[in-house]
Amino acid sequence: MQILICGDSFAADWQVKYPGSQGWPNMLAKDYAVTNLAQAGCGEYKIYQQLLSVNLKKFDVVIISHTSPYRLYVKQHPIHHNDPLHANSDLIYSDAVEHGLNSVVEYFEKYFDLEYADFIHGLICKKIDHLLINKSVIHMEHTGESKYKFKDILNFEQLFKQHRGTINHYDEKGNIEIYNSIKSKL
Repeated sequence: MQILICGDSFAADWQVKYPGSQGWPNMLAKDYAVTNLAQAGCGEYKIYQQLLSVNLKKFDVVIISHTSPYRLYVKQHPIHHNDPLHANSDLIYSDAVEHGLNSVVEYFEKYFDLEYADFIHGLICKKIDHLLINKSVIHMEHTGESKYKFKDILNFEQLFKQHRGTINHYDEKGNIEIYNSIKSKL
């Protein structure tokens, strides 16, 4: 079975930065032919671009880890552009604060419009739904921030709260539970 994984850090291959790490995508790759395009820190637009970058007909199943609607698209991240895991990151408030990107923090605090961000995120999600209308797709979310609801989405919000860790943001048990949830859908 040919599987395509797209999405954010919850689905990225953390072994590119942390060799030997074992997240659910790596577990899945032991059982199936997996192409993983997910990138840590990317927004929904970049997830859509991941899907457009390949011939979807080559894959039997597409797995998408959807991201926060509150990421700001950037062509090149001002901090993480040389980081192998986060090279294609977009901006998010917590990173801007952590790294002292004061102008970005000011933008988020004074000008960022949550309603607009939700609207644009929803439009991109609709484009993703339309693009994959005749494909076998497993959608997943982890934070509960998205207002857009994909059909049959795997919601790992409670799992994320209970099993936070260092690989794909989960501990070992959390990664195993995601792996098992996906295997049961295949």
